[in-house]
Amino acid sequence: MTMSVTERFTEFLSDLEDCDDNEQKQKIHIMNEVIDKMNRKEFISVFTKMIFNQMNKIVEENKMSIDNTILLLKQIGYCNMMKSFWNYGFEHSSLNERFEKMIIDENEKKKDEKNEKLLVNLCECYVMLRFNFIPEELLSICVSCILKVALNKEENEKAQKEVEMALLALSNMGYCSLRQNLFLHEIKEIILHHQEHRNLTRLAYQSVWDFLIDRFF
Repeated sequence: MTMSVTERFTEFLSDLEDCDDNEQKQKIHIMNEVIDKMNRKEFISVFTKMIFNQMNKIVEENKMSIDNTILLLKQIGYCNMMKSFWNYGFEHSSLNERFEKMIIDENEKKKDEKNEKLLVNLCECYVMLRFNFIPEELLSICVSCILKVALNKEENEKAQKEVEMALLALSNMGYCSLRQNLFLHEIKEIILHHQEHRNLTRLAYQSVWDFLIDRFF
């Protein structure tokens, strides 16, 4: 009997508990390919509150690193946005609560103790997987962190991909109310620089305009 995509993904997730870090990365790469091929019905049936709670349990028991968790969640968030596969599984889960606490705790650390890369990754995953209202404290932290990445003007492929992901995450803010001093100067700088140098991908440029236009509401 052929396994459903839900059963297959759940089995993959259970297998991660018995793998070392490198094996987990390899399995997550395969899982990300499975995610990319899901249709809307499959995506919604797989990524429920229960599956995100299961991920949180694996992290809590130190059976999966936060870096590997982020590697998996970024692909889920990317597909969530690119294919408009919206669901409420993440934001009602214990993993959502863990990410909120980690973002606040990391942001409150002194500058020399703060892991900026981790903070940005946490913020991007959190924002891309949310569907509803984001608490104001989290909103201001996430926008500020993600904008720092989006302001990178390097033109190599790695930098462009990071900027694209950052701007895609920002575009998922929807109609969340933000103070202009949190974003307007930076967004103008990104758009004007791109108009002069053409340094953004098409998706990144569309995302930055989506973010800005939503602010008009």
